[in-house]
Amino acid sequence: MIGMIEDYRKGKTQYTALVYGLEGALDVGEFNNKVLVEHWHNYWTPLEILSATKGDSATTDDVDKYLSAMDFFLRNQSGFCDQGDGE
Repeated sequence: MIGMIEDYRKGKTQYTALVYGLEGALDVGEFNNKVLVEHWHNYWTPLEILSATKGDSATTDDVDKYLSAMDFFLRNQSGFCDQGDGE
C-alpha cells in the first residue's frame, strides 16, 4: 500500500487507481484484526469520497492531508503483519 501511495506521488498512478488499489490490497490481505481494519477505513474513506466527487481531477492539494495521514498510519502499523483478532 505504501508503494501505491509513493507511485501516486511520483505521478505513476491516477488518483482513482490509487484509491481502489488501496481498497483491493486491503481485501486481498484478508486482515483479521477488526480494529485495525476499522482504523484503515477511517483513513481511506476521505480518499474515497474525493475519488467519488472529483475523480482523477482531484489535485495533490485536495488529497495531501488525507494521503499523508493514510501513509503515516500504514507506516506505523505492525498490525498489518500481526493479524490478531483485534478483540
